[in-house]
Amino acid sequence: MRDFEALDRYLAERRTMPFAYGSKANDCVSFYAGAVRAMAGVDLMRGRRWSSELGAARVIARLGGFEAAISAHMTPIAPALARRGDAAGVFCPDHGMMLMLVEGETLAGPGDRGTLRRPRSAMITAWTFKD
Repeated sequence: MRDFEALDRYLAERRTMPFAYGSKANDCVSFYAGAVRAMAGVDLMRGRRWSSELGAARVIARLGGFEAAISAHMTPIAPALARRGDAAGVFCPDHGMMLMLVEGETLAGPGDRGTLRRPRSAMITAWTFKD
């Protein structure tokens, strides 16, 4: 069961936290995994941590690319079926794709100055997790 009050608290804590790799991890995957941990107690990262952009790229490459890495831990679904708490893949000019949290009509993820929001229509692909 998804605890949306816990999710709201998590999002409030991250509101002004900038994108970062490493000990202050707030990259797109860490941001989403933290949201899942907050709302469902599920650890999607299970021992997978990185300290840099290069480290994240190595993990993703070892798992077969971004979409394959996410699909190894979550179930791909049609974007139209994504519900609050699911993951959204969004085009990112720097990395090809960014992982964001489905809030409803908006998507949330880490940005340079804190939480970044995009319209749901920006979603290219989606995943759900077993809760």
